[in-house]
Amino acid sequence: MEYCLNIDKMDDKVGNIPHEEFTLDGTVDMHGHPAVRDRTGRWFAGVLLLVNQGLATLAFFGVGVNLVLFLTRVMGQDNAEAANNVSKWTGTVYIFSLLGAFLSDSYWGRYKTCAIFQAIFVVGLVSLSLSSYIFLIKPNGCGDEETPCGSPSSVHTVLFYVSIYLIALGNGGYQPTIATFGSDQFDEDHPQESHSKVSFFSYFYLALNLGSLFSNTILVYFEDKGMWTLGFWASAGSAILALVLFLIGTPRYRHFKPTGNPISRFCQVIVAAIRKWKTEQPSNGDDLYEGDGRELADNSSRNILHTKEFRFLDKAAIITSKERLDNPWSLCPVTQVEEVKCILKLFPIWLCTILCCVHSNGLFIRGTR
Repeated sequence: MEYCLNIDKMDDKVGNIPHEEFTLDGTVDMHGHPAVRDRTGRWFAGVLLLVNQGLATLAFFGVGVNLVLFLTRVMGQDNAEAANNVSKWTGTVYIFSLLGAFLSDSYWGRYKTCAIFQAIFVVGLVSLSLSSYIFLIKPNGCGDEETPCGSPSSVHTVLFYVSIYLIALGNGGYQPTIATFGSDQFDEDHPQESHSKVSFFSYFYLALNLGSLFSNTILVYFEDKGMWTLGFWASAGSAILALVLFLIGTPRYRHFKPTGNPISRFCQVIVAAIRKWKTEQPSNGDDLYEGDGRELADNSSRNILHTKEFRFLDKAAIITSKERLDNPWSLCPVTQVEEVKCILKLFPIWLCTILCCVHSNGLFIRGTR
């Protein structure tokens, strides 16, 4: 009896909030409850994330853009060795981006991923600033075009590389997640917020370029004059401020729940299609397995309509006489198959960017010799 009364009270509380005040895209608040439109997300959260992105970009490029000069003037490396080390460092940033994207979508969620990797980013910048001030910039004022620095010890060199790779880990894990997390603050199923969602990406790109502009002009100037400690501390302060602003918005953020391991979902479609390689292909998508919707309700996803590209993958969604509906390695819903098709469609773009980046890095290395 008491349980029924409690249910009635909960229904009354929910009933006090009109249905249209909840977001329509399945987002939740920090407590896991359906997000209330007026209390979460929108431009309050969006502006915080835009400023956060601008400050984090300033902090990252404040270190990265002059790293070759630091390695040659302070660490005593030649141009070729310094350029090679910077290329390895930059590549590590992109590798860690894959890690951050995987953790945010699969297990941690975007908020937790951004918070953890930003904290690592701050630790790396503070460590770099301290090690430069205490150990590397000796004598004081060295590192400009005229005054060389003393040779660092092996311990100091290790501390330097630990610091910059912590920066790579932090920025790499944070960067691919923050843009998506910012777009989560706008309900694409709501007419007004859907327009704001599109505008957010434009402002996000603007914030990124403003942060890069400041670091590539003001900070570069001071670092080129040998004021390395000032430049690194400015980057560290910017990253700390960015993290504080990010945490301030915690009660107002909207969240999508993690969807699970995407690698296993991808492999399930491939394995299921191969296992039914000899199965006759249906003439259209109407006879394919659509699923019962439970997996969609769990991760706030939507159905994806069947397409005609990569039709051999449709075999994964064909129901045979011996089919078990509860075995994802032999039968996958159309939406899961279409997710794999979307990934395959991106491969040509991905391959083109590899060639572009290899060419750009090659020119960069040759130019520093």
